[in-house]
Formats: sequence, structure tokens, C-alpha cells
Amino acid sequence: MSKDENVDAKRGKYILLGEVNIVVTALRRNLRWATHNYQNDHEDQLISSFNSLKNVLNRCEGLSVLEPNIYLTPFLEVVRSEDTTGPITGLALSSINKFLSYGLIDLNAPNAAMAVSSMADAVTHARFVGTDPSNDEVVLMKILQVLRVLLLSKVGTLLTNEAVCEIMQSCFRICFEMRLS
Repeated sequence: MSKDENVDAKRGKYILLGEVNIVVTALRRNLRWATHNYQNDHEDQLISSFNSLKNVLNRCEGLSVLEPNIYLTPFLEVVRSEDTTGPITGLALSSINKFLSYGLIDLNAPNAAMAVSSMADAVTHARFVGTDPSNDEVVLMKILQVLRVLLLSKVGTLLTNEAVCEIMQSCFRICFEMRLS
């Protein structure tokens, strides 16, 4: 690994830690999450998976030593969760968009194709609790943005034909949603 790659890997680690903190803060601020005292609730599992990721990141040199699924999974769980609100789902989508835009997912990383496939699946099947129509539309727009960046990024070449088809169908479903302004 060259010196530049090492710097980029460390920079990626800190970008990732920042995104973890943003999403965890939003999860904790959400009244729905703050009122639960049950340790085994799904909400606590989401926060727990981010805390586990934070521990892993604090012990490693940089992202180059981690498989992409390790650091993508907590964000994808938020996107798939039916219990998170639109704004929180939007934050997780923004994080995923940032990871793709900054090239944090190495095309040659072990299981990179599986990570990209998981990302496409999670975003095309995103779920969230609707709050108000304007916020919901923002989340849908973020879904479209992430899917666009995924298709156009270097790691987008790892997508299967079926995944690309699913992405296109999701885009059409969102575009033809009747209740959108």
C-alpha cells in the first residue's frame, strides 16, 4: 500500500466515523427511540450496530483492511427499517451517497460485489415511517440520487443485470407515484 493510499484509507475512516455519529445522534434524538427502555427493541439494535462499527473503526488503521459490508451494514439496516422516520432514513441515504461519491468502497476489496449488491437491494427496498409529504418526497429524492450515483460510480460496474433492472424499476415506481407533488 502506498503512502497516498494509506492517507486515503485513514481519511475514509474518519469520514465514516463522522457519518456514524450523525446517524446515531439522529436516532437518539428521535422521541420514538428516546422513550423506549427495552434493551432488545429493534431501535436499540440499530444503535448497537453503529456502536459496534465505531469500535471496529477505532481499532483499525483504515478502511482498506475492512470488507465494505462491515461498514455499510448499519447504514443499510436503517434504510431497510420500517421503524425509522423519513429524516433518519434520509441521513443514512446521504451517508451512503457520500461513501459512493468519495470512492470509499474499493472496487477490488474482498466481497465488494456483495456489498454493492446489498446496497442496491437496501436502497431499492427502502422503508420508513412517513412524517409529512414534503419530508417524504425529500427521502424519495435521496433514494433516486443514491441509485444514480451507484450506477455511475466505479463500483457500479459490479452490479448484476438483475440489480440494474431492479434499480430502474424503483426509479420508475418513484417517478410515477401519484401522491407526489
